[in-house]
Amino acid sequence: MVYITFFPSFPSSQLIKEFKYRDRMTIVSDILKAVKMRREAKKTQIMESANLNYVQTKKYLNYLISCGYLAITERRTYIVTEKGHHFLQIAEIQKIQFLR
Repeated sequence: MVYITFFPSFPSSQLIKEFKYRDRMTIVSDILKAVKMRREAKKTQIMESANLNYVQTKKYLNYLISCGYLAITERRTYIVTEKGHHFLQIAEIQKIQFLR
């Protein structure tokens, strides 16, 4: 029998540790990317795409709306504002600089 591993260089316990916790900046970026990818998204779609539970999703969405990064449409979907697009650009630049 042949076993195929997708991450041969990572032991399984190390792989879990690598992805166990995310900082707030990463979570905010994940939410904005999830909404941007769909152009507009419902709360449950954001929750699934950003891998958050309902309470976390609600808290972060309220925060992002109050900061002006997201807006709610008449159909109760979320869209990324210009300020949110700018945040994503800055986050990507910081990520690239961190990798150097």
